[in-house]
Amino acid sequence: MSLNHPADAVYLGIPGWVYAWVICIAGLSLFAYIIYKRSLLIWSGAPDPRFTHLGKRLADLLLYGIIQKRQPRYLWAGVIHLMIFWGFVVLGLRSIDLVTQGLNIPILHPLMQTRFGMFYNTLKDLFELIVLVACIWAILRRALLRPERYEGSHHWEAYLVLGLISFLMMTDMAYEGAGLLLAPEEPSSGWLPASQLAAGILSGSDPHFLAGIHTASYWLHILAFFFFLNFLPLGKHFHIITALPNVFFKRLSTGGIKPARWDVEDIDELDSMGVEKIEDFTWKHILDFYTCTECGRCSDNCPANAVGRPLSPKMLTMKLRDECFNAVPLFGRKRETGPEEDGPALVGDIVSYDEIWSCTTCGACEAECPVFIEYIDKIIDMRRHLIETSQNPKTFNQVLMHIEKTGNPFGKPAAKRADWVKECGDFPVKKLKEGDAVDVLFFVDGYGSYDPAGQSIACDMVRAFHRAGIDFGILGPLEKDSGHQVRRMGEEGLFQLLVEENMESLKEIQFNRIVTTDPHAFNTLKNDYPGSFQVMHYTEFFASLLDEGKLRPSKPLEGQNVYTYHDPCYLGRHNGIYDAPRKLLRSLPGVKLVEMTRSRDRSFCCGGGDVMLWYEIEQEEIRMAAKRIAMAMEAGANVIVTTCPFCYIHFEDAIKTGGWEEQLRVVDLMRLLVSTLD
Repeated sequence: MSLNHPADAVYLGIPGWVYAWVICIAGLSLFAYIIYKRSLLIWSGAPDPRFTHLGKRLADLLLYGIIQKRQPRYLWAGVIHLMIFWGFVVLGLRSIDLVTQGLNIPILHPLMQTRFGMFYNTLKDLFELIVLVACIWAILRRALLRPERYEGSHHWEAYLVLGLISFLMMTDMAYEGAGLLLAPEEPSSGWLPASQLAAGILSGSDPHFLAGIHTASYWLHILAFFFFLNFLPLGKHFHIITALPNVFFKRLSTGGIKPARWDVEDIDELDSMGVEKIEDFTWKHILDFYTCTECGRCSDNCPANAVGRPLSPKMLTMKLRDECFNAVPLFGRKRETGPEEDGPALVGDIVSYDEIWSCTTCGACEAECPVFIEYIDKIIDMRRHLIETSQNPKTFNQVLMHIEKTGNPFGKPAAKRADWVKECGDFPVKKLKEGDAVDVLFFVDGYGSYDPAGQSIACDMVRAFHRAGIDFGILGPLEKDSGHQVRRMGEEGLFQLLVEENMESLKEIQFNRIVTTDPHAFNTLKNDYPGSFQVMHYTEFFASLLDEGKLRPSKPLEGQNVYTYHDPCYLGRHNGIYDAPRKLLRSLPGVKLVEMTRSRDRSFCCGGGDVMLWYEIEQEEIRMAAKRIAMAMEAGANVIVTTCPFCYIHFEDAIKTGGWEEQLRVVDLMRLLVSTLD
């Protein structure tokens, strides 16, 4: 029986290629319309400079967008996704070939008659089987295992899309398989495992039945293809279109916070601060909303979500994506927004206050997201609006007033900022004044200056500086709070004031580098402040002295303790410092070090950073520090080592309230290091 292309046949007196053109034009026109409507909100978003460092962006697009480096962090889910993604990449050429055949413009036909065509047909068939297996695997995994991180996601949509992809694979297999049986005399196209499998299933069928299968499977494939194309921008599978652009436009650095507006330098010129309505987000952040895959990796790693706080990064993004769709409906005009409009408030109604304040800005969500959705800047922008409109927790008011008036959150006089030096014994500390010069400026910050635990760590720093022969000094009364917490609370104006005052003090003295004990101060001085001075956390600084031979721990640690190191969020995830503290720890004689399951870039926040210092979420089921302590004990440790004063304070408090004094203690790495120095 001769084999004719389904588009060459006549249906109801009309050639098949006419139907193909109607389907194609209608499908592409509808798709263009939907994309146009979806893009309106992106174009109306606030500015966001994402077109710099194009070489770096292209390299990251290859690594994270094409190779998809982050997918295997969840091994089997990642493998499934890679199978489907690479199937899409390989089968894209096949889709173009099938559509253009139907349009009677088979532009790829000459290519498919070459050796490349034979190779590609084999590859195409292999990937059809791979994708089909992956889809069935994904469906069974969702239905039977039901991973907790999928809770709240649109399951019906996932099943529908997986079913559609499977249907596309099976219709092409049936089309090719029936063709092999109908025209066995056609030149061989090489090894076609998928087509030959379908042919084996259909073997023995009546030729007229095979012809019907051949025709029906082609038209069903084309219809399903264009339905699938137009369904993508309607929900979470929009990421199939937006994921690669979103990866390309990702942030190239971590730690810092975006300014109030990228196109306005002086915040006094702004009519309003932060995000009040969906259009106030930047265009990239709106693209984020469209790109969410609802995989739940962000929420699965979010410490706030883990301890029962009302924050799930995934659900936050889904709510805001729904608001995007409501703001610009597919049919109808873009929703007008203004003070006279009576509708739900973005912050307060659509997103609750406690969701906004539950975030510790630890960055676990952003480190895990395979498509690089950003959460922290969005949350800070919504906090800015709450601060400006006095909708912040009342406990913030006194803290912010103290910082504004005295330069520290305790409200203590600036004249007493260096009083902690008296606790350091016979080790002198130089208090710098205008014109002084030192090698190292020790930036102590508020907690190191006034909190007993922070003062103890600061004194250990002084002892280590002296024993290593370092020329150092402190600003003393000239120093103001770094403003790290202030900015992440959303009080941008006060942060800018602190930056201005600290920069004036820094310009009055000469130094080669700044060293801090607090990862938060280290992070904001490095990433939020202007200028190009070198900022180091003490773990980096003393690890470099170790390499230079200027520091030699020689006295063994006391006892037979088992130590585990806790990676602070703003030292680890935000700034990538993982090896320096471990190098210092391993250099200590007699140390026995074990790693917690969640370590390095998957570390678990202690709950001590940013707004959590001054505001507690009532819905919390267990304190983050307590959950982290349990992880340390599970690892077999009886000493948890920190390199952050806030981590130290929170762990110490959690150990006491949890009654774990006999099982575990917390110590700062600086104390351990000093104890081993002659």
